[in-house]
Amino acid sequence: MKVCIYLEMESRLDTSGIGVATDNQRKALGKLGRSGLKLTHDPWSCFDILHLNTVGPKSLFHLFRAKRKGRKVVVHAHTTGEDFKGSFMLSDYGSVPLKKYLGFYYSQGDVVLCPSTYTKRRLVEYGVEEPIVVSNGVDIDKYSFDPGLRREYRSRFGLDGTVVFAVGSPFQRKGVESFVEVAEEMPEFNFVWFGPLRKKLQKRSVSRLIENPPDNVLFTGRVDDVVGAYSAGDVFFLPSYTENQGLVVLEAAACGRPLVLRDIPGFNYCRDGVECLKGDCVEEFKKHIMSVVEDDGLKMELVSNGLDLAERHSLENTGEKLDQIYREVLDL
Repeated sequence: MKVCIYLEMESRLDTSGIGVATDNQRKALGKLGRSGLKLTHDPWSCFDILHLNTVGPKSLFHLFRAKRKGRKVVVHAHTTGEDFKGSFMLSDYGSVPLKKYLGFYYSQGDVVLCPSTYTKRRLVEYGVEEPIVVSNGVDIDKYSFDPGLRREYRSRFGLDGTVVFAVGSPFQRKGVESFVEVAEEMPEFNFVWFGPLRKKLQKRSVSRLIENPPDNVLFTGRVDDVVGAYSAGDVFFLPSYTENQGLVVLEAAACGRPLVLRDIPGFNYCRDGVECLKGDCVEEFKKHIMSVVEDDGLKMELVSNGLDLAERHSLENTGEKLDQIYREVLDL
């Protein structure tokens, strides 16, 4: 069995959530160590299954080409109209027509995969039949707290005391404005957003925040080792408005960071008061951050449960599920 796991514009998307998710698929299947399973990135090569991760024109072309040749197609739904809206400049205008296209595109696959039950519900609303939930997974061998990197990154960015942080590009959809609002009301803490700024794509309101942040807020831009970012921070805070899963949440949990999240359906896999604390407004976020900082028992419980959460979403589990789906598609 040979599978082509294809990511359109891979060189540009390598650090994005979709890029990491695609890399996780390849790692997850590689960890299985099964001699009868071979992988390729090349959609022009010979294969039994084409596994698509984006929805662009090249992906659509290769989808129809594979179907004409009688090959099976697995379509992975990482994108919805809901998470497209509010992502970057002009994205709001494209979310409605995008939903119609996504309903068509995803329905072309022999199997449609998605990262969460929330996304599954969205796909069903688009008319997609029987999408299957497969976690994007997290590489728990890679994402592990590193005290050496903690010292290095805190020194590099001039950080001391408690650091409240987020990871990823600071798009409006990610709740960057709420992040800054909370920071302004908690001047005793450092608030750091690690990740590519993608300034040309940002809405003006977000660009202004990035260019003129409060004194206790830092936007680092892209970092060379994201584990250093997770290790440097103390409380992971992501007030995102919509997510299909939010890989950074699993990565932060795997690194032993306590989680404070916005209460949205995309985070339903992470239980409030068990693996994380959830809020809906600035006051609730402030309360939760202070609770984690001041209550060592609560912090230890959240960290322990977060590590268990990461284990449940390990690449080994993701790989086993993907392998099973591939075999079912081929009637093996």
